[in-house]
Amino acid sequence: MKNNNSQKYALIYNRVSSTQQETEGSGLISQEQRCIKYAESKGYVVEKERIFHDTFSGGGDFMRRPAMRELLEYIDENPHKNFVVVFDDLKRFARDTKFHIELRSAFNVRKAQVECLNFNFEDTPEGNFVETILAAQNQLEREQNRRQVIQKQKSRLESGYWAFHAPLGYTMKKVFGFMGKVPTVNEKGLILKEALEGYANLKFIYLVDVAKFLKDNNIFRNAKVEKYINTVKSILLNPFYAGYVEYEPWGVEKRKGVHEALISEDIYRKNIERLNKPVHASRVRKDDNPEFELRRLINCIHCNNPLTGSFSKGRTELYPYYLCQKRGCPMYRKSIARDILEKDFESEIKALKPTNEVIETFRELFEECWGETLANLGKDKIGDEDKIKNLENEIKKYTDLAGSAKSDIVRFQYEDKIEAFAKEVEILKQKSHLAIDFSVPYQTALDKVIATAKSPYESWASLELLEKKKMFYFFFDGNILYDVRTSYRTAKPSVLYRVFNDLKKNSINVEMARIELACK
Repeated sequence: MKNNNSQKYALIYNRVSSTQQETEGSGLISQEQRCIKYAESKGYVVEKERIFHDTFSGGGDFMRRPAMRELLEYIDENPHKNFVVVFDDLKRFARDTKFHIELRSAFNVRKAQVECLNFNFEDTPEGNFVETILAAQNQLEREQNRRQVIQKQKSRLESGYWAFHAPLGYTMKKVFGFMGKVPTVNEKGLILKEALEGYANLKFIYLVDVAKFLKDNNIFRNAKVEKYINTVKSILLNPFYAGYVEYEPWGVEKRKGVHEALISEDIYRKNIERLNKPVHASRVRKDDNPEFELRRLINCIHCNNPLTGSFSKGRTELYPYYLCQKRGCPMYRKSIARDILEKDFESEIKALKPTNEVIETFRELFEECWGETLANLGKDKIGDEDKIKNLENEIKKYTDLAGSAKSDIVRFQYEDKIEAFAKEVEILKQKSHLAIDFSVPYQTALDKVIATAKSPYESWASLELLEKKKMFYFFFDGNILYDVRTSYRTAKPSVLYRVFNDLKKNSINVEMARIELACK
């Protein structure tokens, strides 16, 4: 309940639409000064510590404005005072007809008087009519201004110019030869460039690794790195950093921008491919590190547990080691120098290299098996086509019989047969559609396999971490055991290299090798 005290307390409310208006202009200050002067001239007590400033659009729900929400809460907390809410202009009140009326109602419920420097609020039918018309006019003006701004921004985007705030890593500046301000790369952009390229080149395996790198370099600051994963993903997907502009809400398709690209199109494409194929990334553990490329691929000889890797700190530098982390193992926490283990692995993979004679024999056997496979598939296809033709003849025959049958029971039996034949035809046709197109030349694929197989170490050394994790099992049948005393043991080659070894040793005849290849 309001008391009967005639003393009125002024609550000053000021609003501008954007941060730029707040920082570059004097809108809030001038509004405040005019409102204070007005309130004092009316004899109101001005609580200067209770002046409410909003930097928010006048359109939409007024409860989304922080200062307006705070003002209403303050009135609710002091129901005994007689408040007068003072605005500089009716446009500061609201620029949306619906919410203008609702805000007026919110003040009326609280018995708070509303006064404006350039408009007199009158609780009369005529006064309410004029107020509604002015509120509608303010809404029309706001919407027309918005349309005009969008048209200008869209035109700028269509010309290749960025039309919004500078993205992370850029600063808007005037550059000679360009219209208006264009985004230019700043110091943060150089750090962001390293992050984007690092994700493409597998320096960072997961999005959280990118986020951690950016936080460590003060690009992200406050929250935990996990909170920034969606932000990192948006940055990786943003074609702006590859030199393009687009804005789907306005129908502006991707086009070359006038700004400097942070990364190449190839890096952007690699990032998109990695994000669209999470299954490949999931095969690499978070603790995988290019510094320890054999981590989780080599097992301890004593406990068969995969070796992990870490750095040991010396007096002046860090030393890389592999080690077993299995408690109770004789090798638990005992270090194996990275260079020694990886040099031993280099010898092991080089030993796989087959001779040119073996490669040529393999090629001949493969091509012979391939030809036989094609011949058998051709026979199967002809057989299926004959079956379909016979079944379709049966369907036609029983269709004629069903049409001339006088007994319902006989007709139903014919229809059941027709349905069964039709299902069989459908299965055979689907089989035909699913068949692999063996008319496509296989030579290119075979050449790639042989090129990799005949130079195993060179192929391995040329790969990046993720590809090495997958290619390891092209060379070996599974993780290999390592003994610090005797180097590698039980390194079982893959099926392909076992065939090579058999051909080399002549431990099986060519006919058996041909049969094994056909089975594989």
